[in-house]
Amino acid sequence: MQEAVRRARVRRVRRLLLALGVLLLALVAVALLPQGLHRGGLAVATADVASDASGVVQGRVSAARNGDRACFAVAAVQGRVLLVFPPGWSADTGLRVRDAAGQTRLRPGTVMAFLGSPGAVGRVPGCSGTGRIWTVTDVRLPSLRG
Repeated sequence: MQEAVRRARVRRVRRLLLALGVLLLALVAVALLPQGLHRGGLAVATADVASDASGVVQGRVSAARNGDRACFAVAAVQGRVLLVFPPGWSADTGLRVRDAAGQTRLRPGTVMAFLGSPGAVGRVPGCSGTGRIWTVTDVRLPSLRG
Protein backbone atom coordinates (compact mmCIF):
# COMPACT_ATOMS: atom_id res chain seq x y z
CA MET A 1 0.00 0.00 0.00
CA GLN A 2 2.78 2.45 0.89
CA GLU A 3 4.45 1.58 -2.43
CA ALA A 4 1.29 2.59 -4.33
CA VAL A 5 1.13 5.91 -2.47
CA ARG A 6 4.80 6.56 -3.21
CA ARG A 7 4.27 5.84 -6.92
CA ALA A 8 1.26 8.16 -7.03
CA ARG A 9 3.32 10.95 -5.45
CA VAL A 10 6.18 10.39 -7.90
CA ARG A 11 3.69 10.58 -10.82
CA ARG A 12 2.22 13.84 -9.47
CA VAL A 13 5.69 15.34 -9.09
CA ARG A 14 6.63 14.27 -12.64
CA ARG A 15 3.41 15.75 -14.04
CA LEU A 16 4.04 19.00 -12.16
CA LEU A 17 7.63 19.18 -13.43
CA LEU A 18 6.46 18.46 -16.98
CA ALA A 19 3.80 21.17 -16.75
CA LEU A 20 6.35 23.66 -15.40
CA GLY A 21 8.79 22.73 -18.18
CA VAL A 22 6.13 23.30 -20.87
CA LEU A 23 5.19 26.63 -19.29
CA LEU A 24 8.83 27.69 -19.16
CA LEU A 25 9.33 26.78 -22.83
CA ALA A 26 6.23 28.77 -23.79
CA LEU A 27 7.49 31.82 -21.89
CA VAL A 28 10.91 31.59 -23.53
CA ALA A 29 9.27 31.27 -26.97
CA VAL A 30 7.16 34.41 -26.36
CA ALA A 31 10.21 36.33 -25.13
CA LEU A 32 12.11 35.41 -28.30
CA LEU A 33 9.39 36.68 -30.63
CA PRO A 34 10.46 39.76 -32.62
CA GLN A 35 9.52 43.00 -30.89
CA GLY A 36 8.54 46.31 -32.45
CA LEU A 37 6.89 45.28 -35.69
CA HIS A 38 3.20 44.85 -35.12
CA ARG A 39 0.62 43.35 -37.46
CA GLY A 40 0.94 45.17 -40.77
CA GLY A 41 4.11 46.77 -39.43
CA LEU A 42 6.72 48.61 -41.42
CA ALA A 43 10.30 49.11 -40.29
CA VAL A 44 11.45 52.62 -39.41
CA ALA A 45 14.95 53.92 -38.86
CA THR A 46 15.83 53.09 -35.27
CA ALA A 47 18.79 53.82 -33.05
CA ASP A 48 20.85 50.88 -31.82
CA VAL A 49 20.37 52.03 -28.22
CA ALA A 50 18.18 54.58 -26.47
CA SER A 51 19.61 58.09 -26.48
CA ASP A 52 19.48 60.98 -24.00
CA ALA A 53 17.50 64.07 -24.99
CA SER A 54 19.60 67.18 -25.51
CA GLY A 55 17.18 69.27 -27.55
CA VAL A 56 13.83 69.67 -29.27
CA VAL A 57 12.92 69.95 -32.92
CA GLN A 58 9.43 70.89 -34.00
CA GLY A 59 7.62 70.91 -37.33
CA ARG A 60 5.20 69.24 -39.71
CA VAL A 61 5.86 65.52 -40.16
CA SER A 62 6.10 64.00 -43.63
CA ALA A 63 6.28 60.29 -44.36
CA ALA A 64 7.20 58.12 -47.33
CA ARG A 65 7.08 54.39 -47.82
CA ASN A 66 9.96 52.54 -49.44
CA GLY A 67 9.02 48.83 -49.67
CA ASP A 68 8.65 47.53 -46.12
CA ARG A 69 10.25 50.66 -44.64
CA ALA A 70 8.61 53.93 -43.62
CA CYS A 71 10.73 57.08 -43.59
CA PHE A 72 9.89 60.21 -41.60
CA ALA A 73 11.09 63.78 -41.82
CA VAL A 74 10.19 67.09 -40.21
CA ALA A 75 10.02 70.43 -41.97
CA ALA A 76 11.61 72.45 -39.18
CA VAL A 77 12.71 76.08 -39.02
CA GLN A 78 16.34 74.94 -39.29
CA GLY A 79 15.61 72.83 -42.41
CA ARG A 80 14.75 69.22 -43.17
CA VAL A 81 15.24 66.86 -40.23
CA LEU A 82 15.30 63.06 -40.69
CA LEU A 83 13.91 61.07 -37.77
CA VAL A 84 15.54 58.02 -36.18
CA PHE A 85 13.30 56.43 -33.54
CA PRO A 86 13.99 54.50 -30.31
CA PRO A 87 14.58 50.74 -30.54
CA GLY A 88 11.37 48.76 -31.04
CA TRP A 89 9.36 51.49 -32.77
CA SER A 90 7.64 50.81 -36.10
CA ALA A 91 4.99 52.19 -38.44
CA ASP A 92 1.68 50.78 -39.59
CA THR A 93 0.52 50.73 -43.21
CA GLY A 94 -1.16 54.12 -42.65
CA LEU A 95 2.35 55.47 -41.87
CA ARG A 96 1.47 56.15 -38.25
CA VAL A 97 4.44 55.64 -35.93
CA ARG A 98 3.95 53.18 -33.08
CA ASP A 99 6.15 52.84 -30.03
CA ALA A 100 7.46 49.53 -28.73
CA ALA A 101 4.18 48.98 -26.82
CA GLY A 102 2.12 49.45 -30.01
CA GLN A 103 0.73 52.89 -29.11
CA THR A 104 0.34 55.39 -31.96
CA ARG A 105 2.76 58.26 -31.31
CA LEU A 106 2.43 60.38 -34.47
CA ARG A 107 0.64 60.73 -37.77
CA PRO A 108 2.04 62.27 -40.98
CA GLY A 109 0.87 65.82 -41.68
CA THR A 110 0.69 66.85 -38.03
CA VAL A 111 2.93 69.36 -36.31
CA MET A 112 4.84 67.59 -33.56
CA ALA A 113 7.72 68.26 -31.18
CA PHE A 114 10.52 65.67 -30.98
CA LEU A 115 12.75 65.44 -27.94
CA GLY A 116 16.10 63.93 -28.80
CA SER A 117 19.57 64.68 -30.00
CA PRO A 118 20.85 66.09 -33.28
CA GLY A 119 23.36 64.33 -35.46
CA ALA A 120 25.23 65.15 -38.63
CA VAL A 121 23.64 66.10 -41.92
CA GLY A 122 23.30 62.92 -43.94
CA ARG A 123 21.03 60.12 -45.09
CA VAL A 124 18.99 57.56 -43.19
CA PRO A 125 19.61 54.04 -44.56
CA GLY A 126 16.72 52.84 -46.74
CA CYS A 127 15.26 56.34 -47.13
CA SER A 128 15.68 58.99 -49.80
CA GLY A 129 16.90 62.53 -49.32
CA THR A 130 19.26 64.18 -46.91
CA GLY A 131 18.87 66.32 -43.83
CA ARG A 132 19.93 66.74 -40.22
CA ILE A 133 19.59 63.33 -38.56
CA TRP A 134 17.62 63.53 -35.31
CA THR A 135 17.64 60.66 -32.80
CA VAL A 136 14.20 60.78 -31.17
CA THR A 137 13.73 60.02 -27.48
CA ASP A 138 10.07 61.08 -27.22
CA VAL A 139 7.27 62.62 -29.27
CA ARG A 140 5.01 65.37 -27.96
CA LEU A 141 2.34 67.70 -29.21
CA PRO A 142 3.93 71.14 -29.48
CA SER A 143 3.20 73.74 -26.85
CA LEU A 144 0.36 76.09 -27.76
CA ARG A 145 1.90 78.96 -25.81
CA GLY A 146 2.59 81.87 -28.05
